[in-house]
Amino acid sequence: MTPTPLPSPTSAERSRLLAVDLIRRRALDRLYERRATVESLIRSLEDYERCRQPQRAECIEFSAVRRCS
Repeated sequence: MTPTPLPSPTSAERSRLLAVDLIRRRALDRLYERRATVESLIRSLEDYERCRQPQRAECIEFSAVRRCS
């Protein structure tokens, strides 16, 4: 993909293109920040769910011989 050539430095169109580019970059930065926040929230919720699950002891087979007294 070849870059789009910008109009001459004094052109109003060039100023507009640069302003639009700046707006797009800021919007993209905000999206990345939100994405990181959402990923962090998801990790926290998964950790919370893991902690809430009942902890079960390991089952041990009981094989003692019965005694009569």
